[in-house]
Amino acid sequence: MKVIPLAKQAVQLSKKKRTKYRFQKLKMCKKCNRYSVLKDQNCSKCGSAYVGIDRLVKSIFKNRLFTEAMWILMIVSIGIVAAPTVQTLYYSLVAGLIFCISYVVLTFVFMKSEFFIQLKRLLRADFKKIQAGIQFDSELAKADVKEDRLAPAYEKLREIGDFINSDQLKIRRVMVLNEIILRSDMELELEPLIPSSYDKDFVQYALEVLRINRTLITKKCIAYFIHYRDAIVIDFGMDSLIAVAGTALRMKLYIVEFSGFIEEFLEYFPKERVLRLCNILYSNPDVDWGGLSEKAKQLVAMKYHYDPDFKRFVS
Repeated sequence: MKVIPLAKQAVQLSKKKRTKYRFQKLKMCKKCNRYSVLKDQNCSKCGSAYVGIDRLVKSIFKNRLFTEAMWILMIVSIGIVAAPTVQTLYYSLVAGLIFCISYVVLTFVFMKSEFFIQLKRLLRADFKKIQAGIQFDSELAKADVKEDRLAPAYEKLREIGDFINSDQLKIRRVMVLNEIILRSDMELELEPLIPSSYDKDFVQYALEVLRINRTLITKKCIAYFIHYRDAIVIDFGMDSLIAVAGTALRMKLYIVEFSGFIEEFLEYFPKERVLRLCNILYSNPDVDWGGLSEKAKQLVAMKYHYDPDFKRFVS
């Protein structure tokens, strides 16, 4: 019996939320006492509005300042009340004012560093809660996948990916992306999803990305294809390696680093790729290209000697 593959979903992925610091994506539902890293503004459990980690830390900081200010006022008041003479009272009052002003000035000067000190304390104290919250977010993404809501599922996994860098999460993201019709206008990622071992789903996704946006094929991705080339040829054929080798021609740095890999598949490249390579080799005669330069000359002499575009490369 022939298995009919399920059609991919056409979806619209929202832009990734970007913050100056990663921790700024953390938020908390005070009612559930639960953290989340998702873009949702309200808790999916109780519906209460989330409070951002910035606001939580500032609230703790303000409470601490208020407590310290009350202690200062109390000590100054005791000094004034207990003053045996009017002169001592004035001294106590002046000293108290100087102390209060110094405290306020120092607080403002060191406010940023104090904020990060309080933040570190909060993150350490609530580390287990944060882990549990991210796990809950992960379960929400899993439920979305089961209900075939692929766009919200991927967006959740993408936000979680800023905090968890495991192969398991990377492959979950890739598997969702493989069920979606990818387009060039989507904000796709590739290098952050490279797993530490061979994975067929990742290679399938990478080859699709290569088709729609070659600029995402980076040095690390090319190295991955070279390292697992035998398994990739078995699963996807030699054309997959030829396509990846062709993308290495985008940058001179890549050509130098992967010259051996490019040389191996040079004869299979279309004319425009060979022409681009020849232009780069011709413009950089002092660079050590290994055997690539000689192989390119042989290919041009054999296959393109009649072509006017290659005239200046034919000796």
